[in-house]
Amino acid sequence: MRSLIDQFCPNIHDAPITAAAYDPWSGVQATADSNGVVAVQRNGESSPGLIFQPGAPIFGALALIRGGSLVAIGDEDGSVGVYSTADGSEYFREAREGGRGRVRAMRGVAISPDGSMLASISKDRLVRAWDLSRGERVNAWQDFSGETVGFDDRGERLLLIDLNGQPTLFDLLRVQRFPMTRLPMPASRAIFTLDGTLVLAAGPAGISLLRIADGAVVASFATQGGSGIMNLLISPDNQRCAVVTQRSVHQFSLPELQPVDSVKHGAPDPSGAAAWSHLGLRVGGADGLLHSGKGGSAGGVSLATGFGEHRLAVHHDRIAHWRGRARRVEINAGGPIADAQIDRDGRIIGVLPERGPIAVFDVDTGKKVFEAGAETSGATQLCVGGTVVAARMAQGGCRWWDLALNKGYELAWPSSIALSGGGTWLGVVTPKGAVRVLDPATGKDIMKPPTPGGSAAVRLLSFVNKRPDLLVFDAEGILSHYDLTEAGRGGPPAHPRDVLSVNVPVDRLWGIAGGERCALRLPEGATCTILFVDLRSSAVVAEHSGLHPAASVDPETGAVLQPARSAAVLELDMSGAEQAVLRALPGGEWISFGPRGVLAASPSAGTAI
Repeated sequence: MRSLIDQFCPNIHDAPITAAAYDPWSGVQATADSNGVVAVQRNGESSPGLIFQPGAPIFGALALIRGGSLVAIGDEDGSVGVYSTADGSEYFREAREGGRGRVRAMRGVAISPDGSMLASISKDRLVRAWDLSRGERVNAWQDFSGETVGFDDRGERLLLIDLNGQPTLFDLLRVQRFPMTRLPMPASRAIFTLDGTLVLAAGPAGISLLRIADGAVVASFATQGGSGIMNLLISPDNQRCAVVTQRSVHQFSLPELQPVDSVKHGAPDPSGAAAWSHLGLRVGGADGLLHSGKGGSAGGVSLATGFGEHRLAVHHDRIAHWRGRARRVEINAGGPIADAQIDRDGRIIGVLPERGPIAVFDVDTGKKVFEAGAETSGATQLCVGGTVVAARMAQGGCRWWDLALNKGYELAWPSSIALSGGGTWLGVVTPKGAVRVLDPATGKDIMKPPTPGGSAAVRLLSFVNKRPDLLVFDAEGILSHYDLTEAGRGGPPAHPRDVLSVNVPVDRLWGIAGGERCALRLPEGATCTILFVDLRSSAVVAEHSGLHPAASVDPETGAVLQPARSAAVLELDMSGAEQAVLRALPGGEWISFGPRGVLAASPSAGTAI
């Protein structure tokens, strides 16, 4: 069954798009990003049908064979390969790695129209050629530059750029260069027109058109000012060409090379990667999307958290607050975010930056209402409950602030902390590994300390939302439960009940409203597993593996929230079934959808999909 995350998806990249190619004969489009992920979308597909990662990051070196059946890729490790666009299977590969490979980081690749040859231009100024029928390199030629290489219609000549920025036709059979008329403006990119009769060459200062028959320059256009030419493309009907700059796309007629249109492409921090399909010209942005005039999206999601009807999606330095299935506000935190938590009533958001002090934002206005001291920079744990914000310090101990009382407190010894959902109880772990429950308004014990369950120190603790229950997880992997009802009324200390022994590392613990279940997160490198435990039967009732390492659990509903590709949050229920996707779209638009379709959307979301 197709995952929800594949629906209503403008693209699949969660890293800057750094290469793009389009084959006008088949309608196949390929894009690649700075993580090395390649997406192939064939004619008739609403989103990429093939997503794979053949190797290292890719910067510009991406090309489709005429007909679209194969894609050639060169990466930053100096590896080259040819793959099927149907299933990603490897047709040819020559691998390099380490320092030796990075010297020849690939900048451009091309496949001959009949699929018999592969060529590349790399950072070491070598043009390399491979015989794909034999699967071996046939030659390499030095002293070339630029970011493109291309085959003519017969696959007999290569279009290259020499060290002086001049286009050259290189005859593969004669192993001979055929220089063209010297350009008035040196070029870094050169491409054949689709009919194979002309060559377009462009550099930072302008664009030129040359005739192949005699190598003569037939037209030129110099740019004045601007942000420099980053890419050169030809329309699928061969009637126009275009250059891409940092901010705009400028189109010219062919063969007259006269300006016909200029528009802002809207791609944030573009690398120059662009594709001109039958649907128009689009430019790749740092947000992992292709743009054709609208603004960028919020970018990939690095963290997803939530409480009840509230959800937070962290997009690098911004936080999107969703209430129900609608996005309400986007808050700029001013820098990369390590953690963000919202109180259960959805009034404040606590933010732990990657660098800098903890801050608190008002949900309704998006404005910062509190900033802690510089000593909170690098804090290792953040909790929010009611009007209380608490943090465990990098240097040890904890601090908390009651925003309603305008008071702050500090303890030098806790090794772990937890806040109840309403902010009325603060749980702390003593230097000996025992637990105490404090009143955040005074910093004093609010009840007699719970009785330790053994000699092992408590590592994690969590209150159960809307119940007087406390869960602890100790250094020996024992999960225990405390009923704090009587102790909270001034009665005797609460005694633990062992629930489960977990013999693997656990880094997060959540008590879920109702008191019947809790959740534990097991880190596993690039992924994690979340276990749901029935507190009554002391049994694991659900196990979900392969999740994003930053996946979290909503203490109110037990929903699993995890970052997903294309600027989205994916929500699963406790059984692992997909419930909803909350997705940011280009131009500030957004959409949420579930198994039965769209749940809510911004007014112009349809134009951004």
